[in-house]
Amino acid sequence: MVKMYLFVRSIRTKTSASTGSYEKMSIATRLRSVLDLKGLSIKEASELVGIPYRTLQNYLLDEREPNAKALSAIRTHLGISVDWLLTGEGTMTGEAPQQEQTGAVTVNPQEEAILELFRSLGEAGRREIQSAAEEKKRLMDVEQRLKDLTEILADTKRPA
Repeated sequence: MVKMYLFVRSIRTKTSASTGSYEKMSIATRLRSVLDLKGLSIKEASELVGIPYRTLQNYLLDEREPNAKALSAIRTHLGISVDWLLTGEGTMTGEAPQQEQTGAVTVNPQEEAILELFRSLGEAGRREIQSAAEEKKRLMDVEQRLKDLTEILADTKRPA
């Protein structure tokens, strides 16, 4: 148990200078984002993974870090990469992102960071961000339409 704790602490120290959004999060925060993403309560997750409720709660409160047995159970039952859970590096599932598998879409680091942050939010936060983005898009469309109409009006006022 002590060895695993030191191992996890050393990984955290090594990744603290990283720039990825999940890399800046603690194990507790990443684990919470998994439960939120999957729509699981602590009770449901503890039953699914086979970890006592209080133990999982301690992980989520950052009062305790998962031991090797718990990490294995989390990986198996929640489909989460242990590397990602411990360090924030790689993908949550340990698989290559769908875009990379198909080669159809290239995502730049900024888009990836925004997507990871978005996915880490709860449902209310996601709705709020989506609403703000839709409003911004609507305003940009109105501004573009106004610019187009201004140009059309200017063209009609010019002598022929």
